[in-house]
Amino acid sequence: MTEAPRPINPRPRSVHEVLFAPDTRGILIAASRDPDAKLTFIVTPAPTAYPGRPAGAIAVKIPATAAAAAAIRHETEMLFDLRDADLGGLAGMVPQYLETLDSDGLPVLVSTALRGRPMSVTYHHWLHTARPRSVAADFALAGGWLRRFQRATSGEGSRIHWAEEVADQLRDRWAGHQQLEAALLRLASADRLLRAERVFRSMVHGDYWFGNLLVRDGVITGVVDWECGARSGWPLRDLVRFAVSYCLYLDRHTRPGRRVLRHRGLRRTGFGAGISYGLLGDGWLPELVRSYLREGLATLGLPTELWYAAALTGLGEVAALANDDEFGSNHLELLAGLPSSAPGQQEPEVS
Repeated sequence: MTEAPRPINPRPRSVHEVLFAPDTRGILIAASRDPDAKLTFIVTPAPTAYPGRPAGAIAVKIPATAAAAAAIRHETEMLFDLRDADLGGLAGMVPQYLETLDSDGLPVLVSTALRGRPMSVTYHHWLHTARPRSVAADFALAGGWLRRFQRATSGEGSRIHWAEEVADQLRDRWAGHQQLEAALLRLASADRLLRAERVFRSMVHGDYWFGNLLVRDGVITGVVDWECGARSGWPLRDLVRFAVSYCLYLDRHTRPGRRVLRHRGLRRTGFGAGISYGLLGDGWLPELVRSYLREGLATLGLPTELWYAAALTGLGEVAALANDDEFGSNHLELLAGLPSSAPGQQEPEVS
């Protein structure tokens, strides 16, 4: 496949020319205080702003820090890679690159804005995560889109060294942390199982959680925020990320120490109680989580009993790559406190 030339704009225009142009309307939809903080606007530009493309809203992502600028540069490259990939019917469900603007020397990404409402909106509706049918629908949507994306971007197969790579990243970031060695032992157990298998590599979103999935009329209409993506990576990354992030916030609307409504055995106690419950607990939601992971593994041609090893590795990856230190450290400690194998599974010998 011949890749289309990537646009080069050595003298980008200022972001002010777009945001404050006559007949332009916009709204700030996201702002953060993270180390890679960004401001994201949805803008309806003047009809003459982007001649040659259909009229419609655009997304303008402005970095507030050098770290954010690096993330935007990476996302821009990912949008080029997505454009060059043969995504078929999925092509309209990812942002299309339009332009890079300048904001005091930092790059501003302009892309098409996709229709739909983040899955996170309905997730936080009253009793949404307490209803098996609603939660099952969320998992079905996320898993279905992901399978299509992985098939469309699959490449050559490789031995799975994901857990080994995550362990190296943890050592680099958390050297001296009192829970590091315990976390590495869990990853060593996962690695012994995963590295015995092969899987095709594919494009990876890298932050495939429900806040980045747009839904409209019961279907996924878009997947946004590709700044953690990879052109070729382990497809298990996105599979696990959705499951563990979905479980993490189950107790968000419950008072500390109280039981989480309609999730027997789950209380809001410390960080990550929902993840421990989703992976190891009893009840309809843990069964759904494990079924989702097993089904995703089977689709990739992998043994379904690898679900727990993959989940441990996914937790380690969040600890290694999270942009917030407290969030990363909490995941490290959560990983270190989990058993090396799921109940009923034989714990692998670690050499």
